[in-house]
Amino acid sequence: MAASRLTLTSARLLFEFAASHWGPQIQAQQPDLVTEKRYLLVHDLYIKARSYALLNKVAFWLALLLGIAVVIWPSLEVLGKALLDADNAVLSSAVVQTTVTGLAALTFALYSHYKKRQVCIENLMRQLIYTDLPQTAEADDEIVAKVLMELERIDAGFSFTEHLNKKEQSSR
Repeated sequence: MAASRLTLTSARLLFEFAASHWGPQIQAQQPDLVTEKRYLLVHDLYIKARSYALLNKVAFWLALLLGIAVVIWPSLEVLGKALLDADNAVLSSAVVQTTVTGLAALTFALYSHYKKRQVCIENLMRQLIYTDLPQTAEADDEIVAKVLMELERIDAGFSFTEHLNKKEQSSR
């Protein structure tokens, strides 16, 4: 496998498997349409998973740094007073502390959001790869339809009205 062990994700592993097993069939003189479409869908999912993984990593490291900043902020204020021998308005400002805390919460939420999306995409890839290839295109339609429906839900993003409607229904 060409990927470095440090950057290997489940999506990359699954894509490389599909490429090594389905790729030669597709490059044959008369490729099987079912295999070709399934490979195309796995490749599409891999592109999405890779994007989510990148956003996930950036959000994770920002969340970690800002989380540490929130925890050590009171110490920074004390150290600033001791080392600078003066009151530092920036370190003791409630506005700055609140802003850092808010940014930390936002980056944790972004990390959680993109991690959930990445895992969902990887699960869709597993579903396509571990499900046996059917003999006909019609038999493959059911699994592909399920994957496409889930992909459409993921691509739709977050909807406040959807979550408010669920709350209303659960409170009745």
